[in-house]
Amino acid sequence: MSLRSILVAALAVLVSACAGGSPSLEYGVPTPDAVRYTYGDTTTISVSVMGQNLEMAQRGVVDYAVTFSPAPSGVAISMSVSRLEGTLSQPMGAPVRIDTDDVEGALVFALDREGNAVITEHPDVSLEASQMVSGLGLAHSFFPGLPGRSVAVGDMWTDTVSYEGSENGGDRAETGVYRYTVVGDTVVSGRRLLKIDVAGASELSATLNVQGMSVSQRSEVEVEGWVLWDAQGGLMVERRSVASGSGTASVPIAPGPIPIQVRSTQHIRLQGT
Repeated sequence: MSLRSILVAALAVLVSACAGGSPSLEYGVPTPDAVRYTYGDTTTISVSVMGQNLEMAQRGVVDYAVTFSPAPSGVAISMSVSRLEGTLSQPMGAPVRIDTDDVEGALVFALDREGNAVITEHPDVSLEASQMVSGLGLAHSFFPGLPGRSVAVGDMWTDTVSYEGSENGGDRAETGVYRYTVVGDTVVSGRRLLKIDVAGASELSATLNVQGMSVSQRSEVEVEGWVLWDAQGGLMVERRSVASGSGTASVPIAPGPIPIQVRSTQHIRLQGT
């Protein structure tokens, strides 16, 4: 082979490497394929009733054992609760505590390359813990939406989350549109991670049967946050989001919808990082 041929071949290899040098941002079986995440949630709902402002709060921490396996469209995921500690407080009664005994079984679902979910198995969750540990919410919102392609700093994509269904004695639905923007790299525990900003809006509704009464809530919230993603391993390492907005709550004993203000902070972190 001539020197010219060698140079042409080398140049072709370099061009090919540069064109596909950034790993594709999509779902598949990551490395490692079994991990643990810690999820923290603080949600407050302020209610205006007869000139009084009352506040209800939910605070808790959940450890999830998560395993990944191959699926035809992307990846199959099993999530089970290994630790749950939470408190539900309300102005008209004593705080209610929830723990690991409030959840039985695993959530099993599949994600396609971009993160669209299909649930195949729900856990059994007590009524008190159902707002913190929702199979529908976990499957559709725990992991971020991805573009299914390579990305560079400044790249943007939009993800739409839309689901509705029944679980644990109630109904739940969400429609949200989120914009993701790659803002750069960062290093955590010696690991180079991609930082992705997230912003969007979501409409949420839920109905629960409480002591024979149907209690419903509807809210619209603005969401801001970020994701840290290990592009080489194909794994979410950390996620944080803050949501705030307003809505209404309806209960049979009230003459009409009650105005509410909602604020929620959620933080997910891969254990060991």
